[in-house]
Amino acid sequence: MESGYAATVMHSLLDFQRAGYLCDTVVVVDDGLLKAHSAVLAAASPLFKAALKTDDSPIEHTVILSGVGSYVASIVLEFVYTGDIVIPEDCLASDKVMEIFSVLQELGLQLPSADKRFLTN
Repeated sequence: MESGYAATVMHSLLDFQRAGYLCDTVVVVDDGLLKAHSAVLAAASPLFKAALKTDDSPIEHTVILSGVGSYVASIVLEFVYTGDIVIPEDCLASDKVMEIFSVLQELGLQLPSADKRFLTN
């Protein structure tokens, strides 16, 4: 499989996630709800995989991320879908960066290697 093809598919899935299209999972965070695709979450994170395994709902799954706000959760979900961490510039001067990396680690997500560049917007 070509990496260009895989990246295109994952970016399409990210667009679907942002639009709520074909999403079958609700991620509950401290200040809201985010929709996502269970297969993408489970493939990316052992914690998500375990949580989704115990959810017997055939239609819509629920995952709760306690102590995480929607701002940080949306950045983490973008990483799940693309493998890139896009950190808004206004976030760089705050403690949100450490919170983002803490959530990534807690979810067991593979953090980018030191040679992978971080994107700011």
